[in-house]
Amino acid sequence: MSVIYRPVEKHEQQQAIDLWYAVFKTQPGYFERYFTEEASPFYQQGDTLGAWFDEKLVSAVHIRRLYIRSRDDNTEYLCGAIANVATLEEHRRHGYSRELLRMAIEKMEQSKQFDISVLGTGRPKHYAVLGWEPISLPSPISVQWNHFSSSGDNHQHWCSINNLLSSNCQLLLDIHSTKPRTYQFNRSPVNMFEHWVGWNWRKENTIIYLLSEQSYVVITHPDNVENIYVSEWRASNADMEKKLLKLAANEIHRRHPQIKTIRFHTVPQYMSLEELDQWAGVVTVSKNDHTMIRNIRLSQQILDKIKDAYLSGHATFWQGDYF
Repeated sequence: MSVIYRPVEKHEQQQAIDLWYAVFKTQPGYFERYFTEEASPFYQQGDTLGAWFDEKLVSAVHIRRLYIRSRDDNTEYLCGAIANVATLEEHRRHGYSRELLRMAIEKMEQSKQFDISVLGTGRPKHYAVLGWEPISLPSPISVQWNHFSSSGDNHQHWCSINNLLSSNCQLLLDIHSTKPRTYQFNRSPVNMFEHWVGWNWRKENTIIYLLSEQSYVVITHPDNVENIYVSEWRASNADMEKKLLKLAANEIHRRHPQIKTIRFHTVPQYMSLEELDQWAGVVTVSKNDHTMIRNIRLSQQILDKIKDAYLSGHATFWQGDYF
């Protein structure tokens, strides 16, 4: 019996959602977001590709449309973020997902809209044969913090992300868009920000410190001594960044006094690693090799510039942006 490969039609979206839940065992409410207008305003019909066997959807791949914005010239590049590559267990090892990935590449190239593609995976060989290449991100960064200090009343200003999102969602989005790193995902509009970044933050019981309505810092898994870390921050200048990182380190130590080494998602925006080492303590840089990138239609010069920015940490994929 032959396999039919084609885009998933609107009336078949629930089949894709059911397939993804069956494969990934994710909590309810996750996969529906890929098709709703509020959560995925840039979605277009045909962005989900499927393989049907005996009239049953057995494998699917989704292209999520995101924009990477350049700080230098404000140019936006349409990124095809490859998500939800899934095949039912009894139908694996037949090349279904690989064929769907080929179709995704063809779709992105023929559309004349997409500039670049990214994905996150623990199986790089599956994608490398189709042109995606790993980029080794400096993440996480561990700092043996030298000088913890009493936070005084500062700990009272940390609040649950649930409280802040309900009242200051637009403000958080505006801060994120101000003084960005070299490249970053555009999180607008605010509904998309709330449904994706907000959803991820809620899932990880995030707490956040909003400083003077100009900067913020985020701590993920604040009550889990094994997984607590500083997952995101946005500062308008070097002094503000130091203040945010110090506030986060002190709050982690206040909650878990046994912790002496603070983990940060990536390198600072305004300090070099040498400056961070001198200011805060011994720095250890780990490498994350789970992100892969594929050129669609960028010039080699622009592609190299983007890759170099992510390799150095001057650009980063924040945990909240996970697609």
